Amino acid sequence: MARKTPDRRVHRTCLLLHKALMSLILEKRYVSITVQEILDRADVGRSTFYTHFSDKDELLINGLQYVKHLLQSAQAAAVADSGKSYEKIIGFSLAMFEHGHEYRAVNRALLGSNAETVVRRQIHSALTTVVSQEVRAELQKRKRSAGPVTPELLTHFLVSSYISVLTWWLRARNPVSPKEVNAAYRHLVLPCLVSIFE
Repeated sequence: MARKTPDRRVHRTCLLLHKALMSLILEKRYVSITVQEILDRADVGRSTFYTHFSDKDELLINGLQYVKHLLQSAQAAAVADSGKSYEKIIGFSLAMFEHGHEYRAVNRALLGSNAETVVRRQIHSALTTVVSQEVRAELQKRKRSAGPVTPELLTHFLVSSYISVLTWWLRARNPVSPKEVNAAYRHLVLPCLVSIFE
């Protein structure tokens, strides 16, 4: 039986709409962007837009699916530099900082906009899924509990710390490189992981 592949036209249309939204975000405040402006920029019909999305927020969320794939790929490829298996729990960090750097202008435009809550929620959810799986796998491998820190609390701490550092870095006037901010994040959270897993 042949596997069903996504329709290329649908993928192309969604990509055009997403690129149109991103270019508009660089030009004006998110709250003032209309669906019609997105349609005009993408050269896509209104009925086509509403076949796939209910509003611009849903289009934005759809574009964030790439972030989930990036996280999963980064985690799959993560290799602990020092040979400590628990470091894979935060294996996503450099790839996410590099992605943030690549799309820095768009990210900065979204910070402080009414879309920030939507973006934060999606990123927090994606990170929580990945980190939670890694925390539980590491605890099972060691056949132990996290002590007074539950897996849920550890996941929340690592994810919230990451988002806090990412936001601080994106807002910085003279930001350090992705590698430098990643090193800073790891410096902040690795002692916590050491205290639990060693």
